[in-house]
Amino acid sequence: MEPKSSAIRNEEKEIIVKVKRFSPDKGEWWQEYKLTVDRFTQMTEVLRRIKTEQDPSLSYRAACHMAVCGSCGMKINGAPMLACKTLALQLINEYGSNVITLEPMEWFPRVKDLVVDLDDFYERMYKVKPRLYPSKEVLDGKAEHRLVPEDQRELWKFAQCIWCGLCVSSCPSVKNDPEFLGPAAHAKGYRFLADPRDTITEERMKILIDSSWRCTYCYQCFNVCPRDIEPVTTIKKTRAWSSKMKDKTKVVETGEKHVNAIADTIRRSGKLLEAEVYLRTYGLVQAMTDMVFMIKSGRMKYALIKEVPIKGLNDIEKIMTLGENE
Repeated sequence: MEPKSSAIRNEEKEIIVKVKRFSPDKGEWWQEYKLTVDRFTQMTEVLRRIKTEQDPSLSYRAACHMAVCGSCGMKINGAPMLACKTLALQLINEYGSNVITLEPMEWFPRVKDLVVDLDDFYERMYKVKPRLYPSKEVLDGKAEHRLVPEDQRELWKFAQCIWCGLCVSSCPSVKNDPEFLGPAAHAKGYRFLADPRDTITEERMKILIDSSWRCTYCYQCFNVCPRDIEPVTTIKKTRAWSSKMKDKTKVVETGEKHVNAIADTIRRSGKLLEAEVYLRTYGLVQAMTDMVFMIKSGRMKYALIKEVPIKGLNDIEKIMTLGENE
């Protein structure tokens, strides 16, 4: 009898791969492929074998096969993932099925099969000027830049973005607001905004801060990032620079009102008083307009709830003050 460890090591299973095909001439259709995989088989290897052994017409992108280049981003079983970082057997065990679906990333225009057009994504990335602009003295060789360990720790995580586009494909704000740069661009932009060696801070603030207030904090970018970069964290950190901005846009001013109203109501009652926050954020005219909708939809009763302050407000004040001082 074969040892259990050997059985696991030699485990093989047949899978059914359903690919959402597309071509400009035919439109879209689903196509199935069958093959046997073992515990080492990445989804990029699955695609390579399908293309070389069964269907040379299948199109997809892949390069490094080690989660560095970001080329193989796609939807696997409905979730944005890197194919090279995803094992076929792991999917079978996780979903309880030997059927694996592959689709192109959402939001991006499709080119062919799993290949999408990334031109708009790259334009957003280049808008944030993704490189360091050193001082003239450094360029002339008269000085050098030094980065202290504390600054390096702040920047390192956000410098790891591989431009795969998974966060953008899962972001509702990108789809709904063309002025929002997207989570990947913010991760890259903040990496240079917070770099003390950079010399175009004012220009970066104009590029990034208005966009940062357009994020809805759905945390999808946090969930799908294959490098654990947490783009939403960079957006929060970028918003903190708003106080340094000279000419604030309407979006920035509204965002600051919203944050201040939330903090004030929590300090006063220990709760987030949504009706008051909305009124202070958007003003009486907008509130009256939206009140008509609330009355028609039967939601007005929620706005009229009388909130009672919680106990221990002094402790809440201490926590908020501590957070503001960090």
